[in-house]
Amino acid sequence: MSYWEIFSWITMIILGIGSITVFILFLKDMSQILKKFQEE
Repeated sequence: MSYWEIFSWITMIILGIGSITVFILFLKDMSQILKKFQEE
């Protein structure tokens, strides 16, 4: 494998993990926002 292939794989993995964590945090925030909405 060339350095370019390794670099592209690492960036893909980092972007994948980053998007998943952002998605999970977004879902957690959404549930809290919905709870506040229902309380009012």
